[in-house]
Amino acid sequence: MEIYNEILSCTACGFCKKPYYSYNFSEKESDYPKGKIMIAYGLLSGEIEEDMDVVRILQDCCLCRRCEEDCPSNIKIAEIIKGARYKLKNLLPEHKKIYENFQKYDNIFGDENFSYGEGKNAFFMGCVVKKEMKDVIISLFDKIGADIKIISQCCGGPLRKIGIDFEKKKLDFEKILFSCPNGMIEFMDYSPIHISQFFLKSEFKKDGKNYIYHDSEILGRYIKIYEEPREIIKKIGNLVEFKENRKMARWCGGEIEYKSAFQEKADELARYIAKEAKEKNATIVTSSPHCYSHLKEYGAIDLAQLIEEKLKNF
Repeated sequence: MEIYNEILSCTACGFCKKPYYSYNFSEKESDYPKGKIMIAYGLLSGEIEEDMDVVRILQDCCLCRRCEEDCPSNIKIAEIIKGARYKLKNLLPEHKKIYENFQKYDNIFGDENFSYGEGKNAFFMGCVVKKEMKDVIISLFDKIGADIKIISQCCGGPLRKIGIDFEKKKLDFEKILFSCPNGMIEFMDYSPIHISQFFLKSEFKKDGKNYIYHDSEILGRYIKIYEEPREIIKKIGNLVEFKENRKMARWCGGEIEYKSAFQEKADELARYIAKEAKEKNATIVTSSPHCYSHLKEYGAIDLAQLIEEKLKNF
């Protein structure tokens, strides 16, 4: 009922389309938040029946909340769309595959999990970090000799975003560190610590290079961590900003559940980010492994990689 009431607060003004004007997307209303809200209303009220077109329309959204920053009615657009997804009976083929992998391997890629080291604290690597920078993370914590156990199973966050519910994992550590914002969201009850917070007071080797920080939608608009990654970058080189940054930052298309099903759109979103970084002659730094995985072809690096390379006295 709460989601239904949220839908009824929508005035259909269309301001939520504003962030999309820079992209070559179609003119169909269902490609934009306003249209998806109307589809959600029809589905929840029983006025429309679910078919695969409805499923694809409702899944074609990254839940990044950028459109909410332009909504004069302060509607929780992402919660509406996510809530409607939980009412769906069908999955897109791409999503069905990652769900099957999660059920079978506890990993959305179907990879084997591992653990490294021992300790009363943990670094929750997660599936994307393991796939993209496993050796970097191991090297980083080996360097500092921290009392930390590295664990790699998938948090399941991408599945919740497409409307799949499951029992939360239980962890038994004093402190839990993350470099993946998806994992942080999944384990908010454990007071998660982001890698930028953990290394905030560390010393780093300066290199004088230009770095442009890309705000992850989850680390930023959801968790509200904006400044810590920037402070670390400023200790190393010159911080450059995107025209739209912090709570107004554009999404890059990198969330695995989105780009697996909507690769073409995801690629266009990445090109938009990369174009501005190139114009400003700066290396993209992000603090989400999903974003890094998607932007690395444009020379992007993850904050964890930068920390591992530039940490002083090691």
